[in-house]
Amino acid sequence: MIRVEGLRGMIDRLTRLDLVVTEHAALEQAAIGLQDAVRQRLSRTPGESHDAPWLQSGTLRDSITHTVDGTDAAVGSADPVAADQECGTRTDPPRPFLAPVAAAEADGLVTDIAAAALSRLRATLA
Repeated sequence: MIRVEGLRGMIDRLTRLDLVVTEHAALEQAAIGLQDAVRQRLSRTPGESHDAPWLQSGTLRDSITHTVDGTDAAVGSADPVAADQECGTRTDPPRPFLAPVAAAEADGLVTDIAAAALSRLRATLA
């Protein structure tokens, strides 16, 4: 329960809430969660379903990183193999691993971002 004595007390506490820091922390947490989910998708051993790239050396999986800049968060890979796997080539079919995970995780990410922001707000008002 949040208890604030009077409107002035609530205003004083809310002015201490750094929205930029709150937003960054929430996006960082969500990006790490999505990064981990993508890495998990890239942990399938040869012989399993081939709808996503199989784990061979672990290089592609380990190349998955995230960044948070202002109001933007991104999860991806600088490994050239990533684009070939995600989109396919003239000779190989696509084996997407970024878009399907992002779509599957979207609702949870929104919930996680909201929960992180609410947690920070509650901490500020406590």
